[in-house]
Amino acid sequence: MAGGRGIWVKEWLRGTIRDPKQHLQVRKSRYCPCCQRTGKFVSAKKTGPVEFRCPWCASRPRDRQIALLFERMDLDLESLRVLHFAPEWWLFRRLNGTPGYVGGDIIQRRNANAVVDATAISFADQSFDVLVCNHVLEHIPDDRLAMRECARVMTDDAIAIFTVPTEPGVVDTWEPPADMPVQQVEEICGWDHKRKYGYDMAIRLAEQGLHTRIVEMNDEARAQCRLFEEPIFLSARDPAKFDRLDLGSQISLRELA
Repeated sequence: MAGGRGIWVKEWLRGTIRDPKQHLQVRKSRYCPCCQRTGKFVSAKKTGPVEFRCPWCASRPRDRQIALLFERMDLDLESLRVLHFAPEWWLFRRLNGTPGYVGGDIIQRRNANAVVDATAISFADQSFDVLVCNHVLEHIPDDRLAMRECARVMTDDAIAIFTVPTEPGVVDTWEPPADMPVQQVEEICGWDHKRKYGYDMAIRLAEQGLHTRIVEMNDEARAQCRLFEEPIFLSARDPAKFDRLDLGSQISLRELA
């Protein structure tokens, strides 16, 4: 069970300072799959999404949807070889110190145990059973190269989880013109983002050797865990991997139509 009282105090105080009126509002009890706790979430800021963070582990919606997927996949992550890009704290706390875990970032950080460049991964072919790449590819100029590298280091039975900022219903990825100023690109795409992704992210991954399904949570799961309507792209070198998954009634897999 990740998290602790220190995190709870920090998140509760930060949320209260930024949006004190949230405590006067009626809020339901939510479930956080990152730390397996149930209770009231806190808003991160006055103008942002309500009930954004879990106060016990500081998880965000994009963290909780990955944790929920892991929970339903019933993976014993502690016994697997896991490559985790730009590690989120909830998963880093859980897995750091286990023999097969590599939490890598482009530079050394407190929540990383290795320096890893996603476009030149310094590990041999078929080194990992699980890859987690959560809101990373939008920062990489050559995202296709990073995808190929991910495919290279995955075992034949491996699974990879990719997420990127994606608006519901948008199919086509937008790539800025080569001569567009960086400031203008960021105004459209977000800070340090190189493009705006659509659901055709699944096609990009497939073109680099990764069979991909779009993971979607139903309304019940999104309400229960306070999730955004943002897809997870679940990839494997072997498409039969998807047939062996039993994710329950709240999570569905589909191919891009």
